[in-house]
Amino acid sequence: MAFSTLPDSLIQVGKAITRTLFKTYVKDNLDDLDSRMTTIEGSASKIIIFDEVVINASSLGSTITGLDVYRAASAYDLTDAKVYIFTKDGLGGTLEIDIQKSSSADFTSSVSVFTTKPSIVYSGASDYDESANTVFDATNKSILAGDYLRLDVTSLPTGGSIGKFGVYLIGEAS
Repeated sequence: MAFSTLPDSLIQVGKAITRTLFKTYVKDNLDDLDSRMTTIEGSASKIIIFDEVVINASSLGSTITGLDVYRAASAYDLTDAKVYIFTKDGLGGTLEIDIQKSSSADFTSSVSVFTTKPSIVYSGASDYDESANTVFDATNKSILAGDYLRLDVTSLPTGGSIGKFGVYLIGEAS
C-alpha cells in the first residue's frame, strides 16, 4: 500500500463526506504511515555496541581480558549477543566471550551481563557458524549512561591457530 493523494473532487466545499474519502484515502494513508513508522522505529532504536572481527586471535593467548571497552552514551537494554566463526580449520574446544559491566573504567568489581555466555563448541560447529545459546542476566542487561562494557574472550579453541572470529552485541533504547 502506498500513500494516495486526496483528489480535489472529494474535498470540494459542499461535497458530502463519503465512505470512499475516509476508507480509501484517510484510513489507508494512516495505515501506510503507521507501517512505515513501525519499520523505522524498529531499526532506529538499535544500538550497536560491538560488531567486530578479531584477527590473529591465537597470538593473544588462551584468554583475552579487555579486548575492547565501550562507554555507554545513553541508557539501553542489551538484546542480542553472538560470537561467530568463519572456518573451523580442524580446531577443537570452545570459543566463548563474556561482556563485563562496570560503573567506571575500573573493572575490579565488574559483573557479567550473561547467565549463559555466547559460545561455539567446535566439535558440533560448522564453517561460518554463530552462537545461539546467549542468555542475558535480567538485572545486568540494563545499561545506564556512563556504564562501561568490556569484551573478554574466556575460551579460545585448541588444536591449532584460530585465524579470526566475530563478535556482535546490540541493545535497544529503554
